Amino acid sequence: MNPKDTHKRQHKAFIKIMTLKFALFENHLTSDPNDYMAVVQDLPSKTQEDVIDLMIGRGSTVTRAEALSVNEEYSAAIVQLLKEGYAINTPIFNLSPSIKGVFYGADQSFNPASHSVKINISAGPRLREVGSQVNVEKVKGASPKPDIEYLNDFGSDTRNEQLTPGNIARIRGSRLKYDAADLVQGIYLIDTNGAETKVTTVVHNKPSQLDFLVPPLMPGEYKLEVRVVINKGKEAKAGALLSPLTVVESRR
Repeated sequence: MNPKDTHKRQHKAFIKIMTLKFALFENHLTSDPNDYMAVVQDLPSKTQEDVIDLMIGRGSTVTRAEALSVNEEYSAAIVQLLKEGYAINTPIFNLSPSIKGVFYGADQSFNPASHSVKINISAGPRLREVGSQVNVEKVKGASPKPDIEYLNDFGSDTRNEQLTPGNIARIRGSRLKYDAADLVQGIYLIDTNGAETKVTTVVHNKPSQLDFLVPPLMPGEYKLEVRVVINKGKEAKAGALLSPLTVVESRR
């Protein structure tokens, strides 16, 4: 098949008319009962490979290998300039370094143990124009809830397969952080009979990561749920791991 024909087909896939879908939800950050906020729904994402496909599919004479090479050199140049302490302004983005941390006294020097350099990014003029060109569509959306991507069980060195009581496991995802003082919120393990075991020891409670000690459990299959009150809502929302987790009988 002619490579140009392949590029044309790839380009047609990209130019399909897309809309930014959003749904309205009550804004719990204000006291106004009629105040709603828009939450983007079902947002697809593209990778660097997809960007390259679109670029060479638009009829460019640049090959994939050339595009990848130029992109790598461009990225390396940006990283080098940032390492040298420069700010970078382009039509697409603006980058600038800043320093985080508290300095106790005007004579204190930078200390890597308590201070760090942060890279800030903002949209450049070309990107700022894009907002007015996006097609939007209002849909009926599901209320935001915890999104679990995967679970790593360090006791068995497996992902989305096993749980090892007495060992640490890690949940990765989004909207995972919960209020430990609320007895309803937390990590739950539910057996095939519906009996629930709540996790009591959590090492890290972050929006994208929960590390916890797997509690004593009988051998069998378990469903894992994370229950969180989101945006000061009135009730907890549950997010579940799609794969069942197995607790195997100890060989000790």
